[in-house]
This record gives sequence, structure tokens and C-alpha cells, in this order.
Amino acid sequence: MGTRFSVVLPGVDTFVGEALAEFADSHLRSQERLMSRFDSFSPISELNQRAGEEPITVPPALWKILALCHSHWQRTRGAFDITQWPLNQLWRENVQRSEVPSDESIQQTRRITGMEQLQFDDAARTLKFATEGMMLDLGGFGKGYALEPLARHFREQGVARAFFSFGESSVTVIGSHPHGSAWPVGIANMFHPETAVHTFQLRDASLSTSGTAPFNQTGGPQNFGHIISPRDGRPIEGYRTMSVAAPSAVDAEVLSTALLVTPEAERTEILAGYPGASAIEIVYHPYNQFTPSIQWRYET
Repeated sequence: MGTRFSVVLPGVDTFVGEALAEFADSHLRSQERLMSRFDSFSPISELNQRAGEEPITVPPALWKILALCHSHWQRTRGAFDITQWPLNQLWRENVQRSEVPSDESIQQTRRITGMEQLQFDDAARTLKFATEGMMLDLGGFGKGYALEPLARHFREQGVARAFFSFGESSVTVIGSHPHGSAWPVGIANMFHPETAVHTFQLRDASLSTSGTAPFNQTGGPQNFGHIISPRDGRPIEGYRTMSVAAPSAVDAEVLSTALLVTPEAERTEILAGYPGASAIEIVYHPYNQFTPSIQWRYET
């Protein structure tokens, strides 16, 4: 999935650990083949290439994923939306030219986004895009979805403690730390990653962090990040991260992006539908040497 995966297995026999590592490698590669839009032979790529023209039969495994994404789109009031890639691409192309997209181009691109334009036929198990040019991107969902069955398999094999890290942005833990009642997981300072701004205490839980890292580190409008708001088709401005801890890796992954694009006044209502979730938003202030501060938090 274009990132590093690592696992820590305290107290596990070497032979057992190697077998579990092989299972993890096989599982994650199969998930990537299923969900990656970069793989031209993946089912998601076939949808992106053909579903704008005709209904496409979706494999059962991907159908389950898309149904789950649609459910989270509803639960987050549209904040989680896997159809936003055309807008992301529009902003990337303009920022590379040190430009900002025109209002007209943003509105035109918004016409080919929105999960309400996905036409599901449950009986035939087909999907069609209402508008040509639509694209699905599972980048804000796939890591969490892959972690859940992986942790379940490890538990079934008798693993009492484990720490899974997917690109450092998605974490799942089994049990507690060998020397404590929980796994302490820090949220790194965006500009000084050797220090932590906040620490979550995780036990049989997951954590996901999303942030507004700039499109372009060498030029262009640096204040624009890569996370697009479905409400207006514009990136979230400034430097900020949203971290969410939850019992479910999928819930944490979905919420870390959805809450970032949701106004503060509406976040609590969304989180009410996700029991056990906690969240914290960290903002970096450019006028004060990018000093971080906790902007918003929600605890259960």
C-alpha cells in the first residue's frame, strides 16, 4: 500500500513469529491487490476505468468494502468520501505550477465527485458511476481495513500482546505493553518528529492520524494541504493533524480524515455514533515558529 508495515511481538517464539510475519505479508499484499488504484489489474482500477460507461460487476470482497464505505459516508454526514480523488488531482496539478485552481474549475470537478453519484445495484452486485470521470480512492480506508483481520488472526493464534504499525499513521495493538497497562503511542510533532505533542494509552485498540502535509515542499502555495473538504472542494488550510483512537481500526482510519474536514461544532454529533472513540486535533502556528497546540479534543 505504498508504505512500511512493522509488527512487534513480545514474548513470541521465533518460529511462530516468522510464520505470523509470512501470513501478514501475504494478507497485506492480497489487500493491496484488491484496493489499490495504482494496480491497473485491481478491481478498483477496473471500476475507475469502466464504471462511468456501464454497470460493472463487483467481486464480493470489494463489494463488502464499498458497502462499508457508503455506510461511513452516511454516518459521517458526507465527511468521509472515497470519490474525492479528482479534486485532489486538480489541486496537485495547479500547485505544481504555483497556481490555485479557479472557482470554475473547482465547481466543474466537484460535479464528478460525491458518493451520492454511486449507483449500487444490490441484486446484481453491480456499480455504475452517474458521471464519467469519477474515480474511487481507498487511501484513507485501506490500512485500517487491512489491520482488523490481521489482528484477529494473531489473536486466534494465541498472541496476547502485539503492536502493528502501518506507515506510522495507522496503529493497532493487542493487549497491553509488557511493562505497563497500555501501549503508549505518541503523536509526533510535525516539524520536530523526535518529540511527541500528545500520547495515547492504547489497549486492544487502534489509532489513526491524518494531517495537512503540503502538496509541495519546494514551491507553490505551501499553506494548502492534501486533504480536500467534500463541502467546498478546497484543501484544509494550515498545518494540523487529527488523531483518533477507537476500538476499530476502520473507525479510527475513517474518523481521522472525516473529523479534520468537519467544523468543530458538528464533530461531537458524529463521534456520538462511534462509541469508544477519542480524538485530538493539533494545530501548528506559523507566526510562532510552528509551535503546536491542542486545538480540540474529544474523550469518552
